[in-house]
Amino acid sequence: MNDTPLAETPKQNTSPPPYKSPLYKDPDYLPIEEAGFSQILNHLLKKPLSVIYEINHGERNPLLALLAITLVCLSIFGFVLGMFSAGAQLWAAPAKVVGGVLFSGVICLPSLYIFGALGGMQAKIQQIIGLMLTFLSITALLLVGFAPILWLFSTSSNSLVFFGFLSIGIWLICLIFGLRVITRASKSMGRAKGGHLHLWAIIYMLVTVQMTTTLRPIIGEYDQFINLTEKKFFLVHWGETLTGKNTSDPPVKKSDTQKKPHSHSGQSSDDDTNPYLDE
Repeated sequence: MNDTPLAETPKQNTSPPPYKSPLYKDPDYLPIEEAGFSQILNHLLKKPLSVIYEINHGERNPLLALLAITLVCLSIFGFVLGMFSAGAQLWAAPAKVVGGVLFSGVICLPSLYIFGALGGMQAKIQQIIGLMLTFLSITALLLVGFAPILWLFSTSSNSLVFFGFLSIGIWLICLIFGLRVITRASKSMGRAKGGHLHLWAIIYMLVTVQMTTTLRPIIGEYDQFINLTEKKFFLVHWGETLTGKNTSDPPVKKSDTQKKPHSHSGQSSDDDTNPYLDE
């Protein structure tokens, strides 16, 4: 009988693979080497994910610098919009642009956190706030880049329709580039699915476009700061701007348009019935 022990078959490793950190998936998701406001401004345009890395893992939190960049750039963009009509719009338009963009970010922040969590993002609410603020600051910087073009048309053209749609088009272009940063950063923060954030991006675009109608007039003649009594959908407002009709105005009664008949002598009918004029 052969007493040689049989060779043991190697056991297959059934344990799950080790967890890999989602960090550094994007080559730009790296810390900022040097400190300073100019470095944050430079990295926002060249490597925006490094700014998000500093918010999530760095010792130097750039939130105050991002907020300052957002406020200054949006104020400049709003001032250029106000130059189309000048007057009170020089201060009203910047206030509406800054307030409208920040308020849109605040009301869309909870949905960004929820949609990010559904897509697999491993982020706390503080990190989502930093992601939103980075997105707004990049968008505001891009808007300042288009400000000279808007200034040219605001001072040389009197077409409210053209200038309005030009401003909306520039806003949407800058918004798309800013939203790309959220998509890239979400991958480095653990996102596995991208459909949720794409849906959120569409919602945010609709919110900001509706905000331009809610805060009207941002361009054009200044009549009042905000008209919250008249509700209107932005597509309806655009249609009225194109056609020059206001569907919210009450219809004119037919009786109001009819004039009272006058006598042939040029006197009113009241004079004909005045007893003191009878001989």
